[in-house]
Amino acid sequence: MLSSLNKKYPFNDNLKINVRTITSVSLGIFLFLLFFQPFEIQNPDFDNRLIILATFGAITLVLLSIFRLVIPSIFIKAFSEERWNIKKEIIIDLLFVIFNSVAFSFFARYVGGVRINFPIVINIVILSISAAAVMVTINRIYMLKKQIEELSQFVPSDQKQEKESTRDEMIDFESENKTEFFQIPSEQVLLIKSANNYIEVLYKEEGGRTNKKLIRNTLKNTEEQLARYQDMIRCHRSYIVNRKHVQKLTRGNYGLELSLFNFPQPIHVSRQYALKVKEALRHH
Repeated sequence: MLSSLNKKYPFNDNLKINVRTITSVSLGIFLFLLFFQPFEIQNPDFDNRLIILATFGAITLVLLSIFRLVIPSIFIKAFSEERWNIKKEIIIDLLFVIFNSVAFSFFARYVGGVRINFPIVINIVILSISAAAVMVTINRIYMLKKQIEELSQFVPSDQKQEKESTRDEMIDFESENKTEFFQIPSEQVLLIKSANNYIEVLYKEEGGRTNKKLIRNTLKNTEEQLARYQDMIRCHRSYIVNRKHVQKLTRGNYGLELSLFNFPQPIHVSRQYALKVKEALRHH
């Protein structure tokens, strides 16, 4: 139990978020006192009562600013991420609750004319605890969002691109002169072969039969069109293959070769694409 209190706890040092939260909590205290009247202010003038209630909010504003802005700016090392822990967070929140409760009690008694008794003290303490709890909750939500954003930056770019390619499951093949158009699910594409001024798209039909489609375009243009589809790998000046259909990579008589599932012909891998192909297959 005691050891868990020494666990690191991120302290929110974002000035903008802290100022916004402190202002919101203080305004919330004023509005709560105005509408719910937990204790009667002994002042017949409405404007004076309004000022007194607003001062309760101002007290919270000042004390939260001291504990969340002023003290951390003075003792920077003590409030650093490396040294801040759950125990210190509880202590600073407890100190705020004590100081805020005492300040509320004195102000209510000597300015508001409120008779301080046990129920009034309980109400004041609950108000102070609520202010601290809201402050801690908002800060915690902000820190969690910050951690999520930081973690998302460490997601490898190839994984991000792969997720995008998964969403774009339909591939659009278009001719160079924009007159031909061919659309097919990416998983059905087996390979794309250069054929003079055309490309030959070999694909698997639903029945398992291999079919092909000729489109007037260059393999270079097609490679650029397929840049966002991470499964499409350029392995030769004449071939682009779908890595989902690659069975294995072997070394043949003329260098590296790709064997595809249900495709009899091995696909040669050029030296200039060998490293890229190996890397793509390693992450497949």
